[in-house]
Amino acid sequence: MKRESMIEKNMMSSNEFVKNLYTDLHGRIQDYEKEESSVKKMTKVDAMPEIVTVGGFCVFLLTVIF
Repeated sequence: MKRESMIEKNMMSSNEFVKNLYTDLHGRIQDYEKEESSVKKMTKVDAMPEIVTVGGFCVFLLTVIF
């Protein structure tokens, strides 16, 4: 027995607002699944300015303390 999804069930609703809402949601989900996720992972080079800044603060604090 295949379970009917909530989205598919609400797409067949008699309430026009609910029907339009879930039809739009279904379309957006389909579009998202079709397009490739082009997320680029962060590399060490991307984080280098922040690492240098934190290192500078640490050196400054060490010179002030000692």
